[in-house]
Amino acid sequence: MFPEQDGAWAITPILGHIRAAMLKSTHRTARWLIVCEEQSHVNVSLLAHHLANEDYRENLFLGYPLYDREATIIHHFAFFKNPTSFLYPYLRAGIALTVPLVDHLVQLLSDTGTPHPPLSDFFIDAAHEFALLVWQRGEGVPLQPRRYLCAKALPSCAIHGAASPDHGTSGTGRDLPDRHDDSTGCTDDPTEVDQIMFAVKTCSKYHKDRVPALKQTWTRYVQHLRYFSDVDDPTIPTIATSVPNSSAGHCAKTLEILQLIGDELRYNGSLQAIRWVMLVDDDTILSTSALARFLSCYDPGRDLYLGERYGYHLLGADGGGYNYVTGGGGIVLSVAILDALQRTCECPSASSPDDMILAACLQRLGIRPIHSPLFHQARPSDYAPELLDRRGTVSFHKHWQIDPQQVYNRWFRQQDEHYFARQSCPPDGGTICKHSTELARTADLLRPAALGSITAGSANGSVREHARIGPSNEDEHGRTPSQNDDRHQQQQQQQPVSSGQPKQPGRSWLGMTASTTPEREVAVTGAASAAAAAAAAAAAAAAASSPPTVPLAEQHITRKHLCASNELQSNGDLLVGRQNLQESANIIKHTDL
Repeated sequence: MFPEQDGAWAITPILGHIRAAMLKSTHRTARWLIVCEEQSHVNVSLLAHHLANEDYRENLFLGYPLYDREATIIHHFAFFKNPTSFLYPYLRAGIALTVPLVDHLVQLLSDTGTPHPPLSDFFIDAAHEFALLVWQRGEGVPLQPRRYLCAKALPSCAIHGAASPDHGTSGTGRDLPDRHDDSTGCTDDPTEVDQIMFAVKTCSKYHKDRVPALKQTWTRYVQHLRYFSDVDDPTIPTIATSVPNSSAGHCAKTLEILQLIGDELRYNGSLQAIRWVMLVDDDTILSTSALARFLSCYDPGRDLYLGERYGYHLLGADGGGYNYVTGGGGIVLSVAILDALQRTCECPSASSPDDMILAACLQRLGIRPIHSPLFHQARPSDYAPELLDRRGTVSFHKHWQIDPQQVYNRWFRQQDEHYFARQSCPPDGGTICKHSTELARTADLLRPAALGSITAGSANGSVREHARIGPSNEDEHGRTPSQNDDRHQQQQQQQPVSSGQPKQPGRSWLGMTASTTPEREVAVTGAASAAAAAAAAAAAAAAASSPPTVPLAEQHITRKHLCASNELQSNGDLLVGRQNLQESANIIKHTDL
């Protein structure tokens, strides 16, 4: 509905545009604004029936309630002492706002003379940030749960999220097949893992703890893998860049990595089947098979840039705001992008945030990020269970207070093993992929060119975590999936409203139609995310045998130091003075952890 607005997905930046559209003659009688996602299923008649029982003259903010199980970085560590106290809506289940409330919020945002809660320059979770705006430090309107706005499809639900047989949906807006069915439903020529080049950013500080965790989990199933570090370490092996490690940001290092990969793809004839490059941190946990399935829905011949979208400066009057793919969950680039990116992109400083500068460079080339909720910048415990897709999730990020091997086992191991069993690559008894030999050869061949004078900075730390090895049906807090799924039922039984029992799924965007109650007094806002293209790339290069067996003694990963995550490096401004909530004493900086 608002294609010129990069911040449409974040709701707040286009609230004024939505209200202006509602004031047109066709929508003048509207009493409600409904915001939902493109995957949402809306029964307009049933919705109008339920809303007719609400007082549209009041300031009402209705939705399916989510809450944080613990204070999380994606919500700026808000409500640190009691994170469960603040409710925010599940957008896929829809939110309903009365027109008087919409008018109040538009006035609040436009009236510079009236004090209101300062808004962060960063947009991460649109639902949580919008709920904070409406709440206004306790002086505004809290979210009121309604049982006809549901996470799970039930007959009494007016809006619910589209569900697969596992109650999860993919980021491409389609239901996934059975977990052990690797077909994509998008193309007859799917992307294979050996058509993806994985580039891991690391540094000498983490060669002994993070890199072993990678070798024991997802990298066992990767053929084309490169570790880029500040030092040459033949035991991994790493490719040394000319950029010293920095605790602030990795712009120069990332651009050098892309240069090295681009040169290798150009001159190494054996890599002509590579169609995608994925940049990850050394504490990214991912599923290679889920990534391949996800990328099968996109055309690698186009200029594509994919991952989890964040927004920066989207409310700026100067129009200088933009969206970017956050680095911790993984940044995926089609190979077609690399040449133009290498010719045109420069870093303001060596330690600038690489994910944001990369996005700014791509935007100048006319390339916008494609968002998927299957990529995650944080740990599983940082998200409400409804937001996590049990089948399609591609990645998580950070090792803080978790065991990365347990997270991998619980979320990804089974599907990755099945994928390679289907490829006739047994998971034991040899080396699945020959990246160790390839890495050693590549480390000798590649010699990075200096990128100018760069100031060395201090490296990150690492964290003591609970080491728990092996698959588990419990999350990092000991809850089983069924315990997480049902946690709203008792809360909603206390609501004197209509029937319906919410449950699970993920998240997305905006767009718009209108009607009024009954059926002509409701303005419905849905979203159109970037469309998935068809046809993946040429035939896969030959994969090989199976992964090295990890000695039992190496399976227990002991963490010894304090870890400043790459998310904090890239988005450090998130945490300092950006979101001054009423419970300011409850908001902590990452340096206090």
